Amino acid sequence: MDVLCTTCGEPWDVYHLRHDAIHETDLDHAEAKAWSRLSPQLRLSQRYRDKFKAAGYEFGTSIMNVLRCPACPKGAQPDPDKAVLKAGIVEILGDDEDGIAATLEDLRL
Repeated sequence: MDVLCTTCGEPWDVYHLRHDAIHETDLDHAEAKAWSRLSPQLRLSQRYRDKFKAAGYEFGTSIMNVLRCPACPKGAQPDPDKAVLKAGIVEILGDDEDGIAATLEDLRL
């Protein structure tokens, strides 16, 4: 299942976002592995957001809501309409990452 970057439209596999993207940061292997066991809220604490941003990722309130990704051109901005739609879906579905991913994929967001 794929979700799309809000800025460039690049598809991102849900498994990659949940399990592999963290290894693209400068965290050591043990800490990156521990990250995957954290709750969805803790996985996007400011510390991890900063690590992801350095690797080229920016997320909304869920790791399924990719606002920017490493494929985005420099200076490109997220599509504001898509950003609002995706934020609303995440708000409604809460911690249900599978539901968020399925809904975003169904709507091609």
